Amino acid sequence: MTEPTSPTRPLVGRGAELDDLDELLSSVATGGGATVLLEGEAGVGRTRLVEALQGAAALLGVEVCLGRAVGPGAAPYALLTDALLGSSRGRDERGPVVAELAALLDMLPADRADAPARFARADELFAALVRRRGEHGPWVLVLEDVHLADTCTLHLLAVLAGEGALPRALTVMTMRGVPHRDELDVVVAGWTRAGARYLELRPLGPAGTVELAQQLLQARVGPALRGVLATTGGNPRLVVDVVRTAEACGVLERRGGVVEAIGTGWLDELDGVGRAHVQHLGPQVLQMLGQASVLGASFVVGDLAALAGEPVTECWRTLRHGLAAGVVHARGDRLVFRHDLVRTSLYAALDEGQRRALHARAAWALRAAGAPPHVVAGHLERAR
Repeated sequence: MTEPTSPTRPLVGRGAELDDLDELLSSVATGGGATVLLEGEAGVGRTRLVEALQGAAALLGVEVCLGRAVGPGAAPYALLTDALLGSSRGRDERGPVVAELAALLDMLPADRADAPARFARADELFAALVRRRGEHGPWVLVLEDVHLADTCTLHLLAVLAGEGALPRALTVMTMRGVPHRDELDVVVAGWTRAGARYLELRPLGPAGTVELAQQLLQARVGPALRGVLATTGGNPRLVVDVVRTAEACGVLERRGGVVEAIGTGWLDELDGVGRAHVQHLGPQVLQMLGQASVLGASFVVGDLAALAGEPVTECWRTLRHGLAAGVVHARGDRLVFRHDLVRTSLYAALDEGQRRALHARAAWALRAAGAPPHVVAGHLERAR
């Protein structure tokens, strides 16, 4: 059984999601079965919500099995193995299904095609394990970061979806939005058809952002610090990182129950926070987003294509990763950076020559698109 972990930050603005999970957990504790697909951008609080669920399950005496996907290079069934066998490998007393499965996993090659019969048997054993586990009482199966899961785990999850919710189990799969991973799309579609509850964790609003910072600092925050917090776009991890960076840089001043950020000496460190938040997107996506940062907080994709010298279709193909990750979002015919902290950090990462050249090309592209003269002039000024 996985023990609840210590919270890394206060849980703010998630009352509705907690109520939904508590309701489903109660139904499982009385004999039902339910599945939740929990989606949200990096840092929005999926793991923190799972920690709260673990605490609620512990109060009800419901066992929690938790596994976390590790991404490329993982062994076959790595995610399910972490969740279901991680605490069993060292036991002297193991059921025959677990014992056979553990032995079989040690013999599996990396490629399913090299030993199809062994993989088929592993599928059977894992399916039997999760289907029968409820016979011993209600339980919770948490699979974190399913978007990174190994192919064998995704294949089996898709098969299990065809049979509906696991008996006497609350199954929670957490994930980021990932564009066009076929195996993941099949899993999500299958469980959606099976009646899974979909929960999307959205960024905090302005009030929730300030509340989280105030809980971290145990004081009200001043206007300058509020302004910096607003650049996080309500992403809880970024809020925490901004507060911790301010503390580490020694720029916080407490006076009369209010904490305020003094000076600009920590802004370079904040750029590092913003870049770290999107580093997982890879160089091609970051390059495109860096070019987009020159156009401002929002931009038209056609203008970015002209600036980048790429067809619009290629820009969209790259930008879809930023959309899925929640770095940009659509507003009508334009895209908007969700976190200004990320946009300014991407802009700061451009060297001076790159910036000038990009502003010159932006001026040309925007003039051709009919932008107002003062907008074009602003880019020409920065191109000097």
